[in-house]
Amino acid sequence: MRTIKILRWAVRGLSGLLILFSLFMFIGETFFPPESSNSEPLSANSIVQLALFGIVLLGLGLAWKRELTGGLIAVIAFIALVIVNPGALQFSLLLLYPGTAILFMLLWVISNALEVNN
Repeated sequence: MRTIKILRWAVRGLSGLLILFSLFMFIGETFFPPESSNSEPLSANSIVQLALFGIVLLGLGLAWKRELTGGLIAVIAFIALVIVNPGALQFSLLLLYPGTAILFMLLWVISNALEVNN
């Protein structure tokens, strides 16, 4: 049981780092755009992608309290993001987001299996 608690906090730490990194990137790109960028408005496709990625982050945050629900939300939103933009899979670091969500779901399964056995 102690091992599950350690793993749970490790996955929470990873998700927290991913959320913070994403928020810093969003703030940096929104409020401090590069000098060479042209300020065209976002396309509808870009807005959908941004919203789906926001849902991934919300799912990871929710997974701190509700591991299965938050993990499912994050994975489903990521799958929808890949459907909207298959090129997102070219950035292998993005796979950390659904990977972390899957770890939350696995922890939920293991925790429930241990509770049934006790």
